[in-house]
Amino acid sequence: MLHFIYNPVAGKGKSAQFRAALQPRLDALAVDYAFHETHRRREAIELARKLTEGAQGPVDIVAMGGDGTLNEVLNGIADPKNVRLGIIPCGSGNDFAAVANIPQTPEGALDVLLNGEAKPTDFLECGGVRGINAIGTGIDVDILRRYNRMKRLKGSAAYLASLIITLFVYKKRRFTEITGDGPREHRAFIACAGNGQRIGGGIPICPEAKIDDGLMDIVIVDDVTRPGIPRAFIKLMKRKILTMRTTVFRRDSRLRIESDGGMPIQIDGEIYEDLPFDVRVVPGILKVYRP
Repeated sequence: MLHFIYNPVAGKGKSAQFRAALQPRLDALAVDYAFHETHRRREAIELARKLTEGAQGPVDIVAMGGDGTLNEVLNGIADPKNVRLGIIPCGSGNDFAAVANIPQTPEGALDVLLNGEAKPTDFLECGGVRGINAIGTGIDVDILRRYNRMKRLKGSAAYLASLIITLFVYKKRRFTEITGDGPREHRAFIACAGNGQRIGGGIPICPEAKIDDGLMDIVIVDDVTRPGIPRAFIKLMKRKILTMRTTVFRRDSRLRIESDGGMPIQIDGEIYEDLPFDVRVVPGILKVYRP
């Protein structure tokens, strides 16, 4: 049975429209399914846990919404080894779905569920919280805070506007990156651990990341001067952030960061104030329906 977990207001009500498009086809194909509607924040976590706790075999859970719904569903899964995860992308960003090549139409996404294969897919874990797309600290947290205050703009346009504004007012942070080779000091705009390639509805912060290689792409952008910000922004949007002299890039299975003042972090767009920044890759135990 396909269990669809969805937020009816995701994507300005698009998820409700997707449900209306999917149900007749599911019925015509005699597919066993159930829709589980959420009405408050974090309810998708509770639903996913209820559906997967004590499961003896694979459970098909489908996150229908945006990156937030997908993240909640992932965090509610009792045991990722016992789940086949589907994605019907109908939020405002859909960053992970885009990297996983999930079609943006309800019919195309459903075809992947019905005819595709659930393939081993990595996810990230930080302080007991799972993330499937990206975990970061620095300017991305400030961008999200400004984005959440936006009234007139929504979706990727609001994120891009928040990014541009924040670039010129953000004060770079000092932190220590802990690696197997010892500590490395940074005065940086952002430190990002990417499983997916993009954040904020298409900002390619980790343009070469792969979701099934057992590693995260670590991108740290160090001390860019104020006059250099426009050029750095253009590089970012052209998927050339890794060519910048101030960018530190590597692939690893773990990233630890420490700061004297503490650093809020974002996990798939959700802000956490008190988690230690200690990210590891969980390789391949989760199966995700994708082309």
